[in-house]
Formats: sequence, C-alpha cells, structure tokens
Amino acid sequence: MIYRLYEHHLQSRIAKSNLPGCVAVVLSSGDLMGEGLLRLSQLLEWSRSIGLSSLVLYVNDDAPQLLRKISAQLAAAPAQIRLHTADGVEQTGCGGPLKVEISLGLGGKREVTEAFRGILKKVEMGDLDPEEIDEKTIESHLRFSQKPDLVIRAGGKRLSDFMIWQAAYSELYFTDVNWQELRKIDFLRAIRDCQRRARRFGR
Repeated sequence: MIYRLYEHHLQSRIAKSNLPGCVAVVLSSGDLMGEGLLRLSQLLEWSRSIGLSSLVLYVNDDAPQLLRKISAQLAAAPAQIRLHTADGVEQTGCGGPLKVEISLGLGGKREVTEAFRGILKKVEMGDLDPEEIDEKTIESHLRFSQKPDLVIRAGGKRLSDFMIWQAAYSELYFTDVNWQELRKIDFLRAIRDCQRRARRFGR
C-alpha cells in the first residue's frame, strides 16, 4: 500500500511538459535472464504510462536465441519496436505511440565504423564530395538517429560504448539496484532526477 502511494506520488511529480525526448537504457545479456526478460515489458509499460515517446535499449549480446526471446516477449507490447543486429532489423510489437529501438550487440564503435564505411563508399562513387562531410553527414549515416536526453545504467557504474556519438551530451543516471530488481519507482526517480538537472550540453 505504501509502495503504491509513493509510486503515485512520484509519478505526479513528473512534469509532462518536460519529459526526456528519448531515454536510453544500457543492459548486459545477464540482465535478461529470468525476471529480467519480463522487466523489458514492464519498462515499456512504465514509459508509456508517463508519456515517453522514444526508448532505446542496448544489450551487449547478439545471440540468435536472445533475439528470439526478446521478440516473443514483446510481440504483444503496445509499441513500435525495432530489434537491431549487425545483420539487419526485425520488427515486433503491436504498434502505438511509443517507439522502441533495441540494439543487440551493436555497440557505438561498430555503429560509427559502419557510418564511415557508408560515407567513404559514397565518396568513392562520386556521390559525395569529401569537403561536404560534416556532423550532419555522419549523423545521417548512423543506425540510430535519436539523441538520448537520459542514459540509464541499472546496477552498474560503467557504461558501454553504445551511442557514443549521439549520447555525447546526455545526462547519465546509475540506479542502486540491478536490472532484475528494478521497480517502477526506480525508473520514475531517474526521470524526475533528469528533469531537475540544469543541462549544459557540453558548455
């Protein structure tokens, strides 16, 4: 009862007009064992309940069986979900306003390398002048176009290289509990903390 009251209190303190445009969550493959897989569905529901529009998750594993498990777990989720691997993109979910991108084993270094290969190919074919290459050119070749306002790492103190370009000015939040023990109030605290910060964007 007390937990529910506190959860409701936290959610009421979150300003709908100041929600992060995109939230990224960094996980490991071990996080998705047992209850961890169910937590994915709950995270989507928590995000939807406060009105988030964009969620990006990274898992440092691209095992085919993990892809199948996540796809099956989220098949009925009320969201537009895209699962990214090095080999391509798979869609799941049953649609809705929440857009979710899940990267399986596709870290930031690999993503940036892919982007530069694409740019160099266009230069080689004569479709792009090297002098025209700028930040916008690089960003247009990245797999993930979002720039997360908030990056959450559950139960860890170190981040991965995921979205190293896009998350340059993101706010970072480390939870005290690990992913499998994460509760809605922990997620709401992260959102509220982000709203309270004065973002400097590298300045």
